[in-house]
Amino acid sequence: MKRKLTAREWVLLALLGIIALVSGYILLYYNPMSLRRDAAVADAALYDEQAEAANLRVAQKRRMERELAEIFAADDDPKGLAPYDNLQPVMLELNSILAAAEDYSLSFGTVDGEERIVRRSISLSFTSGDYGAAKSILQKLHDSDYRCMLENLTVSLGSGEGSPVSVNSTIVFFEYNREG
Repeated sequence: MKRKLTAREWVLLALLGIIALVSGYILLYYNPMSLRRDAAVADAALYDEQAEAANLRVAQKRRMERELAEIFAADDDPKGLAPYDNLQPVMLELNSILAAAEDYSLSFGTVDGEERIVRRSISLSFTSGDYGAAKSILQKLHDSDYRCMLENLTVSLGSGEGSPVSVNSTIVFFEYNREG
């Protein structure tokens, strides 16, 4: 036998239907769309960061191209990096430059060969007759055929005019390692 539903039961069924519709909407539409929206916002932020990094790389590349153009405009044949394991020619170059010193000593450090650009550190100390001679030796080191950089340079002047000058420094020669 069928019985009729009471008004209270109809109200409860209506509430259950509304709850089912709202739950279905939230579960099947709102939550997935919120997740997709959040993922899209995160992707947009990532793309913005990537675009900014790319713009920085482009700006750096353009700056480096300008620097290269200036270098080639000033000198048709600028110095390049010597190939890796260039110790023998460097020693000959140092010997010819430091021949003007009264005495000198060289101490070889470790070679940093992890990258394509190898750094060969050499501790250098020499004594020259006067400041002008020391400056001339340092200028010849700077203008050497091989790319180098002077670090930790200390110059100790003697007590009077024409006194010996002591120079201590670390000179770093740069070499190009094709396999680095």
